Amino acid sequence: MVAFLLESLVSVSVMCLGSDDGGTAITGDRLRALQTLAYSENVDLQRSASLCYSEISEKMTGAVTEAMLEPLIFLVQSADMEVQTASSLALSNFALFGPAENKDIIVKAGALRALTMLLSSENVDVQCNACGCMTTLATSERNKSEIVTNGAILPLLKLAKSRDSRVQRNATGALLNLTHLEPNRYELARCGAIPIFVSLLQSRDPDVQFYCAAALSNMAVQEEHRILMSQIGGGEVMRHLIALLSSTVGKVRCQACLALRNLASDANNQVKIVDFGGLRGLRPLLDTSDVECCTAAVAALRNLSIYNGNEIALIREKLLPELNRLLASDAHPDIQCHAAGTLRNLATEDQKDEILSAGCVEALANVLLEPRTPDVVSSEASAALAVLAAGEKCQESMAMLRDGKFAQLVLEMSVSANSSELRYNCVGIVGHLALNAELHPLLLESKPSLLEVIRTCVETGDVGYVHIGVWALSHLSEGDDKTQHCVADSGLMEILEELMKEDTAEEIKQLISATMKSLQPNNEGTSSL
Repeated sequence: MVAFLLESLVSVSVMCLGSDDGGTAITGDRLRALQTLAYSENVDLQRSASLCYSEISEKMTGAVTEAMLEPLIFLVQSADMEVQTASSLALSNFALFGPAENKDIIVKAGALRALTMLLSSENVDVQCNACGCMTTLATSERNKSEIVTNGAILPLLKLAKSRDSRVQRNATGALLNLTHLEPNRYELARCGAIPIFVSLLQSRDPDVQFYCAAALSNMAVQEEHRILMSQIGGGEVMRHLIALLSSTVGKVRCQACLALRNLASDANNQVKIVDFGGLRGLRPLLDTSDVECCTAAVAALRNLSIYNGNEIALIREKLLPELNRLLASDAHPDIQCHAAGTLRNLATEDQKDEILSAGCVEALANVLLEPRTPDVVSSEASAALAVLAAGEKCQESMAMLRDGKFAQLVLEMSVSANSSELRYNCVGIVGHLALNAELHPLLLESKPSLLEVIRTCVETGDVGYVHIGVWALSHLSEGDDKTQHCVADSGLMEILEELMKEDTAEEIKQLISATMKSLQPNNEGTSSL
């Protein structure tokens, strides 16, 4: 009987491996032979069955079935270490090398409970196989919560500290995949995953560094997790991530940037990252040929630039020329957006002159006025220019750009651009230019004129557009007699009077009142956006 079953087992393996496409399912007599051997009390027969499964799993390209997996899952729970090793490897191979549906079929067949038990095995090969299988299964969205429900987090965290690099690598890979689901992140934090991830950033294994940096990046999406991270060793996580910016492995550098970017969502972390030398670590990555890494680095800079106290440090690090160069990266819109966003954050009153001297105003204008620039990039560039245009020197510089046609081109964009946000920002630019009375003739003589643009804004009925239109008009109303006559004759005052009678926002009414007062003889008014 035993000889017959062994012969059948060999036949199953040979036939499966010898098929043209490797995809023949194990059914009928072949499956019955495997079942008989697997459920036998004879350990040698179980070993033969598990080895056969292992061989089949390396070649079979077709989908597994629950019936085929049931004997294998039984073998995985064997007390014999050889059976555990071969059967767990087979299960891992089916998940890793088989079609995508294998992952869900394996879970549906009830393998997770058995795999979770194997995580506590004392055998390194078994640990490695079980972790590897978990890692692959966790790439399926449906399985991420199932793995946590089956209690896999704590044993995986224990194996993440293993001295065996293979086990550690597979365990951290599995944990990373679990962090993609928000409820799992909270459970991981509750189980103490964050300090382990932070500690393993110092691992000598680049894969472990990558997995832990990526896991921390995902965990840092939640504010409470960022707080937990920053409390460890007075910001130890940030020091370790900054050190990884110098890694020789590109994917590690990139993930370190992404983790720092997410941590830099909080003001305290923005300060610490700069204090710990984060700018020096990020700067070389702005010049890398790795687009993904460069994008992550400039995104991190953008978040760091939000904190006003970091402005001087960013400028001293000579990052402005780098941002100009990135603005010209027309093949990479994300990089352009982050570069423009960083300049917008830096454009405080004290830094406007530095930004102007570095050529950033012209660089932003070139991006804005380039017809091929995507709207999302133009919106970021126009937002930065709108902030910079509040500075007197920047106003004068903008007026001279494109042979003095910059203002006219922006006025045209304020009514013709497809993007509502872009049109709004363009009105913000020319509205700030109207603070300079010397530019009023230019703004009023352009086609369209600023008054025509203001009318368009006010007539939309949109609160945001009405507000910015009245705000721009208030600047013109403070001009000389000629400008004031133009405003008075534009017909806009009648529209404003109607707005005063309607249920208009109080802030807009105050701007209208200031504008009307400015247009009265011997009166002066002030306005601000």
